Amino acid sequence: MKNWLKIILSMIFLFGMAIMALIVVIAIFDLKFLYIFLVIIIIDLIFSFFFFFSKRRYEVKFSWIIFINFVPFIGLCSYVFFGRKYHYSNEKSLVYNHLSKLEYDIYLKKNHTSVIKYTNSKQKFGNVIELLMRNAKKPLYQNNRIKILTNGTRVFKALLTDLQQAQEYILLTYFIVADGELFESFLAVLTERIAAGVRVYMIYDHVGSYFKISKKSIKKLIKVGVRVHKYLPIITPFISGNANYRNHRKDVIIDGLIGYTGGLNLADLYADKSWKFGIFHDTQVRIEGEAVRGLEVIFADDWYFATKLYEKITDLEPTILAEKKYNITGESHVQIVNHSPSIDYSITEDLYLSLINKARKRIWLATPYFIPPNELIQALILAARSGVDVRLTIPGLTDKIFVLDLTKSYCRELITNGVKIYEMNNMFSHNKIAIFDDEVAIVGTCNLDYRSFFSDHQTTAVIYDPTVVTSFIPRWEWDYKHAILWQEWPIKYKSLSYRLLLTCLKLVAPIL
Repeated sequence: MKNWLKIILSMIFLFGMAIMALIVVIAIFDLKFLYIFLVIIIIDLIFSFFFFFSKRRYEVKFSWIIFINFVPFIGLCSYVFFGRKYHYSNEKSLVYNHLSKLEYDIYLKKNHTSVIKYTNSKQKFGNVIELLMRNAKKPLYQNNRIKILTNGTRVFKALLTDLQQAQEYILLTYFIVADGELFESFLAVLTERIAAGVRVYMIYDHVGSYFKISKKSIKKLIKVGVRVHKYLPIITPFISGNANYRNHRKDVIIDGLIGYTGGLNLADLYADKSWKFGIFHDTQVRIEGEAVRGLEVIFADDWYFATKLYEKITDLEPTILAEKKYNITGESHVQIVNHSPSIDYSITEDLYLSLINKARKRIWLATPYFIPPNELIQALILAARSGVDVRLTIPGLTDKIFVLDLTKSYCRELITNGVKIYEMNNMFSHNKIAIFDDEVAIVGTCNLDYRSFFSDHQTTAVIYDPTVVTSFIPRWEWDYKHAILWQEWPIKYKSLSYRLLLTCLKLVAPIL
């Protein structure tokens, strides 16, 4: 059935339900409430009619129309605050991604011959490299040393050690910064390095860190000399419409020589110092080499966008674009994907779809939240039917109510078509990782859900190196030994009322 016909039928259904709701209100309540309720219903229906013609994904339209009409007034207010597409001002749109595009032109011009030669040699995944270069302007960085760190304690030990060696500058971007032991450890190291003349820049997401980091802690950072800024502070969401578009990155850059990205935020929970969700399981990638440039130009673009204080980072831009001596040759090729919010287009989704369609041996994925667009589900099903070893690892515990069972509800069609579903045993698996055949590995900040694909700023490291993939496989095998392999869809044993609740949640899941 055509999408437009589905929407029309859905609208007819919703209008009918709204009329039924109106009849119920008339029967139950005094007529003096009828007029207010009637006005609200009319406003919701008029808005739904115009929203039907907006340039949005079908399932997103459907979800918002359901929510607005079944939860009158609250639904419409939610859309005004959180559902609108964020329109960048002319000034910001000119600045945002400026350095990333400049870096692409500089790097490709310098390395055009070797990049094209390598891309042509990758018969299977060469088109993926081309996709990211042509559509997202992401250079293919050569000569990188990759180390995948698979435990929070190990990650932060390595990171703090690297921070202690910083000589020029440190760039930090975190979705969550929280008070605690880990924060104090970072503060101590940053204080010492600033005293030694190192410049420190830090971005933290306002919503992600809300109620987690105190004003006192922020003042401590500022006092010792860290230049700190909130990303898209929620001051006037009704006017700006930016409340829903968050910076979900967890990136660190040290002197332009070492970079980190992955799933770990700056909070004790990620260092296994909080046992609320059982064992916390996550992954970060440590990069030495040319790909660090990709991370730091992303930071600089974010800084421009977040602060508007362009004159205060002029000392950083020449440093980022300057040539550096990496002393690494002939090792991993890497592309750093900088995903920015887009309602109707996601380069990260395109990346996954392209890799899934190209894989012939294995597709192993891990994500804490699996609420994917239908095209991703169908691509995984097609791969599994074609004989590819398709596996999806999900948590055994979660930090959000209903989300784990909602994730499981999306797996029903997968398991019936040959996709192996692994549920970690008593662990909150927060990994955002994947491997494709024996050639490509992904480590980043992007979950396999609508929010990550379409609403948040994300960083994804795409690593083209069979040696890295080979070294990564034991980590996956450890996970599979400590996970439950589904033999059937577990949600079918839930009560009928609970399954109905999950069905209702799935109707609005694309806008969560």
